Amino acid sequence: MQITARQIDDFKSDRKDIAPPLPVVLRLVPLLFYCSIAVAIILSSIFAIQFQLAVQKRDNHKTMTASLGTQTQDARNQRAALEAQIKKATDIQNWVAGSRPIQPLILAITRSMGPRSSIVDLRLDREPDNPAQIRMSLSMGTDSTKQLDLTVEKIAALNYRAFSPTQTLGRGELDYKATLVHQDPLFKQNEEAPR
Repeated sequence: MQITARQIDDFKSDRKDIAPPLPVVLRLVPLLFYCSIAVAIILSSIFAIQFQLAVQKRDNHKTMTASLGTQTQDARNQRAALEAQIKKATDIQNWVAGSRPIQPLILAITRSMGPRSSIVDLRLDREPDNPAQIRMSLSMGTDSTKQLDLTVEKIAALNYRAFSPTQTLGRGELDYKATLVHQDPLFKQNEEAPR
């Protein structure tokens, strides 16, 4: 088979100002471009993975911080409850320590009554704030103050000291009011010792 001869027009111009072909080194530019795209994709995927890990760590730290906050609040609540119990126990201890045996005091008052004297009313009150102080209100059926002196001596023998005593005598009744404070006998001896 034979090809018929045809005339082919040559559209190529014979210009002399066309640049010569690129050197071989510059053929690496497209290769570097594609390599940089691949590296950018790899680095972007590493960044995305690290970002997700950082978000997970942040969320873990937030939950841990929240749980530690609740544990701290629970510990504070337990401490407050424990301090309240300690305060109650201390108040009870102070109350018991301040309530020196009142029975010997009442017994001393009743035994100090003479044959012509009687107790009409005896009231002993203690303050919750200061249980060591006893407010005494005594009404006696007597006509002389000697009975009161004897009763005060019996109270003093039990190491009670009377503060702001008041007495009123009228119609065969003697009213005596005072605040009694128990004194430690050792403190009393130190007070009386010469210096």
